[in-house]
Amino acid sequence: MPAKRTAVIAAGYVAAYVALDWGSSLDPLGPLAITPWNPPPGLSLALLLTAGLRFAPALFVAALAAEIAVRGLPAGLAAAAASSLVLAAGYTAAAWLLSGPLRADGRLAALRDVAWFVAIVIVATLCVAVGYVSVYTAAGRIAAADFVPSALQFWLGDAIGVLVTTPVLLFLFAPRGGARLRWSWETPIQGLALVAALWVAFGVVPEEAARFFYVLFLPLIWISVRHGVPGAAAALLAIQLGIVAAVWAEGYAPATVLELQLLMSALAVTGLFLGGVVSERRRARETLEAREAELASVLRTAPDGIVVLDDAGRIESANDAAGAMFGASAEALGGLGIAELIPGLPLGAAPIRRAERIARRRDGSTFPVELALGRARADARSLYIGVLRDVSERKAIEGRLREREAELDRSLRLAAAAETASALAHELSQPLSAIATYVRACAVMLERPDEYRARLAETMRTVSAEVGRAGEVVRRLRDFFRSGTSRLERVPVAELLHGGADRLARRIERYRIDLRMETAPGLPPVLVDRLQIETVLHNLLANAIDAIITADPPERTVRVRAAPGAHGAVRITVADSGPGLAGEVVEDVFRPFATTKPDGMGLGLAISRSIVENHGGRLVAEASASGAVFSFTLPVQETMEAHL
Repeated sequence: MPAKRTAVIAAGYVAAYVALDWGSSLDPLGPLAITPWNPPPGLSLALLLTAGLRFAPALFVAALAAEIAVRGLPAGLAAAAASSLVLAAGYTAAAWLLSGPLRADGRLAALRDVAWFVAIVIVATLCVAVGYVSVYTAAGRIAAADFVPSALQFWLGDAIGVLVTTPVLLFLFAPRGGARLRWSWETPIQGLALVAALWVAFGVVPEEAARFFYVLFLPLIWISVRHGVPGAAAALLAIQLGIVAAVWAEGYAPATVLELQLLMSALAVTGLFLGGVVSERRRARETLEAREAELASVLRTAPDGIVVLDDAGRIESANDAAGAMFGASAEALGGLGIAELIPGLPLGAAPIRRAERIARRRDGSTFPVELALGRARADARSLYIGVLRDVSERKAIEGRLREREAELDRSLRLAAAAETASALAHELSQPLSAIATYVRACAVMLERPDEYRARLAETMRTVSAEVGRAGEVVRRLRDFFRSGTSRLERVPVAELLHGGADRLARRIERYRIDLRMETAPGLPPVLVDRLQIETVLHNLLANAIDAIITADPPERTVRVRAAPGAHGAVRITVADSGPGLAGEVVEDVFRPFATTKPDGMGLGLAISRSIVENHGGRLVAEASASGAVFSFTLPVQETMEAHL
């Protein structure tokens, strides 16, 4: 807050304090600020609660100014300063307690806030009364014998002044959104009822005002019940002003005034507490209505169906999504048994977090639904809240995806056949060429059968073996690419390595490549499909040879090493002296259709990894600038059986 504005507020407060002090000096006890109703402390407490404790020095200034301007320093400046300090300290402490440790809402919107406000005001005014009277007793202005009556009258006047004045000021200066008096058609009638009650209490038999005072409870209760704390505060201020006017007009004796103010204090506490109860219930009801409106909005707009069931499983309410799901309006679902819509749904204490059931629409058609079901207690009975989701579309999509995956798997296997066509052609060229040569030789030998009978029989047996070998190659590759079937057998590691390299012997010799094969001693046989693993080795060796041919490095070496791997497996490594692999492309080389060859399809390594993984192993590549390194693991019999 700017300093100029702070100064203006402080000056206005001091002026208002002095004016209120002068205007409320009705029937004072001597030349002191001891009156039946003292509203300036109420103004002071309202200032501190709304503007902050930084205005505490203004309380001292205002009290001292009132002692000078209104009462003319009846006991000297020192006593006036001491009494002003007592007033400022007492009400500053009260404001600190309410706004600090107790965290009471200044709008008195809850019963707790009202209770703390009343309690702190009663205690604070009592302490201030004792301190103030003590100062003037010490100064000789109050006799020691009159200490208790004087303190009681001071306490009563200040307490009523704060209880009546502060709530009204708090509501007048409440921030936007705070509780305020709500005007309605009842308000003028309530005002007339209040005026009538004041007239009955003080106008019918003025000298019996204390006896008829209780009539004032009737309009106060009515106003408090209808308007809460703001209405109670306004009614109490009007009643207090009526009492002041009656005292001024009728000239009641001090004892009668004290009795009336005692009754007023009971009326003030009753009105504030009753208003606090009403305000709290109203706020709770408004909060509940807001939450219900939010919940209703959520239920209306939720994409999932939501139903509320009673103990018997009947639908009490449903949202629009549930109605659309079952082919009926949300109102039409009310009263139906959930068993008619979702047969076999159990209702029990245990919640259902996620389950799939077959639901039935009102037209008799069925659809899959995913549901969650929880239980709640309301008014000593159980309610079940179900959240439903139609998963028909998801199921259809999953079915289509499975079909696409099967089609893709078949497509990849067929495409892999093209990638391995060269290897297959080379594999078959040797037995077919040999068959052709042997058949021609047989034709020559048949011209002189007697001379070549033994050799002819041996040659025919060789032809039969070559035909069987070629047929086995074709059959095994056909089965693999069509359905992925494998025929496992125990194969020595060294035999497997040589089987994968034999078909590349001519390329290795032609391009002067040094192929080094190492097998660690004591390796057990591996349980594999020989043809599939030989295909993997052939692919890795062919890639290594192609890399060396393309890069043409000074060293032209391919190393194949078999050694023990983790968990009892056998690890086979193929390393070449080609250009190597960069770190960012290590994993990309295994993606289908990723290739660096101009005429490649990019399926060889992807298929090779699938073959190795089907055997329970793992094919990996290592980044290196001095040559590519590929390694894979193969299980021995025990580990493969565990994998299967």
